[in-house]
Formats: sequence, structure tokens, C-alpha cells
Amino acid sequence: LFPYTTLFRSVSDKFIYIHEYMHTHHKFSFRQLLEKQKSKMHIVVTFLAVLELMKTGMIRVYQEEICGEILIDSQI
Repeated sequence: LFPYTTLFRSVSDKFIYIHEYMHTHHKFSFRQLLEKQKSKMHIVVTFLAVLELMKTGMIRVYQEEICGEILIDSQI
């Protein structure tokens, strides 16, 4: 149970981090979010937070070309 609680807390923290990041970066790439991640777990947590932000409609995620950069637009 402990790892899931920690993961949930981490996703919540990352959600808040990305939400704050969107206030100064209205359009950015998924790669930009991953640049400062320290481990694979941080990358997974970032991905889960992005999925949650998509679900809530706070961001729009798209690619301009097949296999291109994953781009994120803030919708707030």
C-alpha cells in the first residue's frame, strides 16, 4: 500500500508543478517537462500528471506530424 500512496502523492505534486509551469509557459513540449526529471519514476509520474491534466481539460496535447514532438497547450 505504501508505494501507491507515495505515487499518488507524487502525481498530485507533479500536477501542481505542471499547473504552475503553465502560468508562465502557455505552449511547451512534453520533452521540456522531462528535461529535469531525475529518474524513470519521475518520468512516469510526469506522464500520469499530464494524463490527468488532459482529462480535466486543462491542457491540449497534440503532435504536428507523425512521430513528432508531443506539444502541450495550456487551456487555462
